[in-house]
Amino acid sequence: MSEVDGPWNKEMVVQWMRAASPVARSLAETGPHIALTIVTGSLLCPPEALTMLGQVIHHTAARLQCIGNLVVAADGVEGRALFTPMYARIYTADTPHDLFPDYESGKAWALAVLAEKGF
Repeated sequence: MSEVDGPWNKEMVVQWMRAASPVARSLAETGPHIALTIVTGSLLCPPEALTMLGQVIHHTAARLQCIGNLVVAADGVEGRALFTPMYARIYTADTPHDLFPDYESGKAWALAVLAEKGF
């Protein structure tokens, strides 16, 4: 689980990658997992930062057993309405992903994805 106070500029993405990388590697050692990011402030992301996020998502799916990505952002988070079209291009087609207004609904989705995939 990562907690981020956006917007997602390049510096924020680098900082987030440094903090999340050891956790993702550790999770990969235990088996398939779903990445959870809780965002406050803003979901807005300039193109270069969005590209960097996409690279991280593809890497974790291909090499670190990440089988899904969920983002939790309350209704008042800036840019929430733009999330689906803006972020759709960075997720792999075979990796489930979604946006939720609260942790509990995101957790329920994650458990369903894990069960669907046999975990």
